[in-house]
Amino acid sequence: MSLVEVDKNLFQKDLLDKAVAWLEAAYPVEGCGLILEKDGAYRFLECENLADKYHALDPEQFPRTARHFYIIDPIEFMRAEDRGERVAVIVHSHADVGDYFSDEDIAAATIPGPTAADPPEAAHPGVDFLVVSTREDGADHAKLFRFDPNSATFVTAVELAIKDGNYAIEAGSLV
Repeated sequence: MSLVEVDKNLFQKDLLDKAVAWLEAAYPVEGCGLILEKDGAYRFLECENLADKYHALDPEQFPRTARHFYIIDPIEFMRAEDRGERVAVIVHSHADVGDYFSDEDIAAATIPGPTAADPPEAAHPGVDFLVVSTREDGADHAKLFRFDPNSATFVTAVELAIKDGNYAIEAGSLV
């Protein structure tokens, strides 16, 4: 797939409904989850945001709370692999600030290159990131981000308007 081609099955209404409902329920903190794929079928896995627990244990190392940060238990990734599932998308919400890929998101999604002069690399090669904007009255927009190894940055692959339980692709190409 090229950077602008995204599997249309990632945008099935029932899958989006589950993800958006989970993220809306998390408001006013960031909700998170995984879209897992097995044999071409996708499912949404609700994940607990561990940011507040990490912050309580070590506020210097983890200065942000779940209001502005998310941490998914790494065991969820291993469990998915044990079930023969592939993590296709890491999903999280941004409460009241929009669906951009923040500096914190980029830092969590990349690893430094082999030398200081080398560009960063994807921490999860082949995994996309869906950021959903949530507000007090619900989700209103989402963007799917994909790592572009040529530019060593995340690019917007799909933009999605959300209104009254309906979803409209505003930009991007689904195959």
